[in-house]
Amino acid sequence: MRPAYHGNIEALYELIHQDPHVLEHFDLLPFAQTPLHVAVAMGHTNFALEIMRLKPSLSKKLNPNGWCPFHVALLSNQTSTVYRLLQTKPELVRVKGRDGFTSLHRVVENDDLNLLCEFLAVSPLSITDTTNRGQTALHIAVNKGNARALNVLLSFLRRSLYREARFFN
Repeated sequence: MRPAYHGNIEALYELIHQDPHVLEHFDLLPFAQTPLHVAVAMGHTNFALEIMRLKPSLSKKLNPNGWCPFHVALLSNQTSTVYRLLQTKPELVRVKGRDGFTSLHRVVENDDLNLLCEFLAVSPLSITDTTNRGQTALHIAVNKGNARALNVLLSFLRRSLYREARFFN
């Protein structure tokens, strides 16, 4: 879909006018490189948000590489797009991709502390998500030797436990 490569919302609506089901075709495929995957990889945030509004199911669709659009934005270093998608759909942090990896696992692996803090803030339970190998974000931080990410995760857990302990008193 050419409009996704250029982030052209007007051209998208021209296609929809020609074929109102143009975005539905992707739901029929188990894995697809959707216009949303393309748009986020290119950093066309407004186009991506428009696609998500029109066809929300595409936000969790895995491409043939096993990544949802949120993963693709993260892997493509489109940080501003990641933040905007996060504001729109915080639950995307927990979508599992290839090998059961979530976006939280990726930011821990890459030692991206800003996104790590942001992901934990919008999706606290994501810290419990495991990969296909049973690894949590803590395991990944230890295995990768990412001490800074490990400290953030441990601090987050300490604060969470402290809040819960105060709740029960």
